[in-house]
Amino acid sequence: MVGVQNNNIQKCDLGQIPSIPHVLLKLLESCHKPGVSFEELSTIIQTDAGLCAKLISAADSSAHTRWSEIKSFDRLLVILGLDTIKTIAITSAVHHFFSQFNTTSGRWLGRFWRYSFGCACAAKRVARLTGYESTDEAHLAGLLHQIGGLIFLRQEPDRYPELLQSAGDEQALGEAEQRLFGVSGNELSAQLLWEWDPDSMLSDALRYQREPAERILETPRLVRLINFSHKLTTLASLSEAAVQEAGLLFALPPPVVEDLVAGVRSDVAKAADDLGLALDPDAGADQEYCADGEEVRLALARRVREFALLNGVEQHLAGSSELEDALNASLQDLKLLFGLNRGICFLAEPTSGVLRPQATNCTRPEVVREFQLRMKPGRSLPADASLGNQLLSSFDQHLMGRLSIVDMQLIKLLGTEGMLCIPLGVGTEVVGVLTAGLSSVDLERLQQQTNLLHCLAEAVARTLHQRLRLTRSRDEALAFEREQKQTHIHKLAHEASNPLAIIKNYLQVLSMRLGSERGVQEQLTILSEEIERVADIILRMRDFSPSVEVVQGTVDINELLRDLMGIFRVSHFTSRGIKSDIQTDPGMPPILTSRNSLKQILTNLIKNAVEAMPEGGVLTVTSRDRINIDGAQYVELTVADSGPGIPPEMLDSVFRPVKSSKGGVHSGLGLTIVKNLVSEIHGSISCRNRSSGGAEFTIHLPRNLESA
Repeated sequence: MVGVQNNNIQKCDLGQIPSIPHVLLKLLESCHKPGVSFEELSTIIQTDAGLCAKLISAADSSAHTRWSEIKSFDRLLVILGLDTIKTIAITSAVHHFFSQFNTTSGRWLGRFWRYSFGCACAAKRVARLTGYESTDEAHLAGLLHQIGGLIFLRQEPDRYPELLQSAGDEQALGEAEQRLFGVSGNELSAQLLWEWDPDSMLSDALRYQREPAERILETPRLVRLINFSHKLTTLASLSEAAVQEAGLLFALPPPVVEDLVAGVRSDVAKAADDLGLALDPDAGADQEYCADGEEVRLALARRVREFALLNGVEQHLAGSSELEDALNASLQDLKLLFGLNRGICFLAEPTSGVLRPQATNCTRPEVVREFQLRMKPGRSLPADASLGNQLLSSFDQHLMGRLSIVDMQLIKLLGTEGMLCIPLGVGTEVVGVLTAGLSSVDLERLQQQTNLLHCLAEAVARTLHQRLRLTRSRDEALAFEREQKQTHIHKLAHEASNPLAIIKNYLQVLSMRLGSERGVQEQLTILSEEIERVADIILRMRDFSPSVEVVQGTVDINELLRDLMGIFRVSHFTSRGIKSDIQTDPGMPPILTSRNSLKQILTNLIKNAVEAMPEGGVLTVTSRDRINIDGAQYVELTVADSGPGIPPEMLDSVFRPVKSSKGGVHSGLGLTIVKNLVSEIHGSISCRNRSSGGAEFTIHLPRNLESA
């Protein structure tokens, strides 16, 4: 028996089992509804035998779970996940759209749906009447009891309806199916259920659905439930034979059976109405209606197209690793999908209750950045859209003539007749608002694309929410790292202060012992000043933060250059065979800048130049006044050496913190510090290789005079 089962099942493409398009359409709409529950999706899916079969089959093909272990449709959907449900819904819709269509097969598809769902409702009601606890199992068995017939209809859309029409009774139908397909419909249905759950009575319930009541009197209750429910739902009207079978199988009196039939018809009619299928609740099973048609197929095609577009949007947004990129991508998608060329993306700040503009493709972004919208009702259209979590347009009737001044200013900046506000939220959390320029022509077109707008909003909100979380986590990590570094720097600065204080004390003692010899005292004074400068640098490192203000004062640049060259002449030039050449502009006036910063800059540059000439050479320092750059006055300082120069491939990165190799490379952390210090005092620095050999660094500082 198992071999026969496998052969028959292998011939079936379960992915091609037809579903009525109205169920697919409702499922697709619900899948992309914000906050949709698995319970809601389960209710929709359990109205259609084809979808149920595909999802159970998907579970059985998974390595993680099997239907026989779950036996709960709600739990099955949770395990499979929303993405799997979406995929099955979309592929089913595509298969249906491209399947062969004719009115006859459409009517038979409708009839199969009515039989299947009617049997499910009947089985569930009878289960309750007879005290059968597994009402969900009864519903599923009833829904799937004619799954074999659905497979036959898909395989032979022309021949199988003819067979159904010509078969006189259940026995004749089974024999005709056997001749045409090699297996009867109820046997194929049973084989599928046995594959999914071999330990339950589901398979037997479907196998014996066509048997006379007398033959199943002593079978388990599920078998009797499906047998009776199947026969009940195929009747055009309640017959005496059906009443007798109800009494024979379950001891149900005639009035209860009459109420049962009325209840099942009401259940089917209500479900049909929810799906957009108009059925007469008082009509019997022979009522003709077509469950397929051009209109619903086109609606399916539009929905699948929207899903494809949305998938492209999600991939586009997913490729934006940074928050700023994701913001700009959302504005691009508004333009590509809906033709809305101007937009502003506001992000919510929950702590301050403000919507702030973070991205725009308007022509005046600097003005847009000035808008800070309070998230309070009635203050602005974007705020109302975010608070109410609803699409709002300035063309909405209840808003005409009631726009705030801020709304009118935003519309003006967007350069259109009006604006559309698309709320962005994840669950109950407000992420922000997409505000787009809107014309009356756009409005008419977008009214047909509301679902796609909601889908876009969901995708953008989800992406921005993730990027915001990453950005905030990264900022918190950086803040913690800065705090740790600051603590470490404080500790080092404290430790360094002690030996510096000792050195300074010893210098004072040495100064008193050496007496008043002029040359010695000058050298000791220079050493004392340098120690003070080192102490000041350490204090600046300890107290460093981006908001630290550099203290300025009057600086005689020529004097500073001469002092530094004097220090290096004694400590570095003589011992290394370096000649110094200082060329100062005699008319250079004192300027307002930071003496300590400038001294550290020049010290680092001179020290680098010395290290670039280990075999000796010439170090040249110059100053020039009144250098005009773009109409502004600057003073110029240069430090040049006669070493090997800077390798051409490193010229672009010489001020970046890379591994130092000295020897003329002029690289490493020292030049990065130099560049930062120059920026702090509002100057600029550049470098080049001289034609005569060696490297030259040029500094330009604003010519700020004390009287200015």
